[in-house]
Amino acid sequence: MDAHRIRGTWRFDPTVDVPAAVYLCQLYLYSATVLYPMRAVKQLGLFPRASIGKYPARAQTPGQGPFFSRKQQAPISTDLTAKRAQAVVDFERGAQLYEAVVTPFTNPIDAEAIKLISRLIPPAARILDLSCGPGTQLFRLAETISQGEVVGVDLAREMVVGAWQKAQQLGYRNTAFYQADVALLPAQFSAKFDAVHCSFAFHHYLHPVRALKEMNRILVHEGKAFIVDGGTWWANMLASPWARVGDPGWVAFYTGKEFADLFRRAGFTEFYWEELLPGIGIAVGTKA
Repeated sequence: MDAHRIRGTWRFDPTVDVPAAVYLCQLYLYSATVLYPMRAVKQLGLFPRASIGKYPARAQTPGQGPFFSRKQQAPISTDLTAKRAQAVVDFERGAQLYEAVVTPFTNPIDAEAIKLISRLIPPAARILDLSCGPGTQLFRLAETISQGEVVGVDLAREMVVGAWQKAQQLGYRNTAFYQADVALLPAQFSAKFDAVHCSFAFHHYLHPVRALKEMNRILVHEGKAFIVDGGTWWANMLASPWARVGDPGWVAFYTGKEFADLFRRAGFTEFYWEELLPGIGIAVGTKA
């Protein structure tokens, strides 16, 4: 709860989302005491890799290259139904805290994820970054594939516009931005992307199989969907009660085995899951 000193007395701000603040503090504590130390251990080659499925092969294509970043000079907005608009409001309750608190938690995990992703995508890959938010991971991907492009999608118009403005300020010319629902992506995206990236957002999706089917639809042959999120049973068990009350729009975390089933139901022919750091994994589905 926020408090302000006024003439020797304390005034408490009742508008502060206490459960969200507590949840974010839990994330920060976990990153400081577990994720950063264990990443150092992993860099020494001492972190045991837990995985499911066969490690995927790199796509034998040069990549789709830039297209949307050359075609679109401004972010594309979409009219939302009342139901989707409410989902945006619910999510944006904690959006202002994202870069200040959530990013320190995601940084070590995203760094490990990008190392794996870069080994599996072609040099001129065209990547769709789902639920891109302010563009934190999107810009990292854009640097990784300077010959390709990254297209950011988010349900919140404010996020899309903000990420586009930041891309212009930082000089990222191989990016484009769309406001869209992950379960109903633009028709012109069909079979246009080498990869889909989704970092710490899948647990918000009300219809996970439908979202995965959309990912499958927009991928080219041998394209890959990468989802970074919770993945071990023990971490999901510990985090779920906190997320239920403190994470706006939270639906569910999934284990590696549950991800395997979701990907299979969505039509992916190959699946791989790996624990990146304690409790957090990356799921990789390959389109036939």
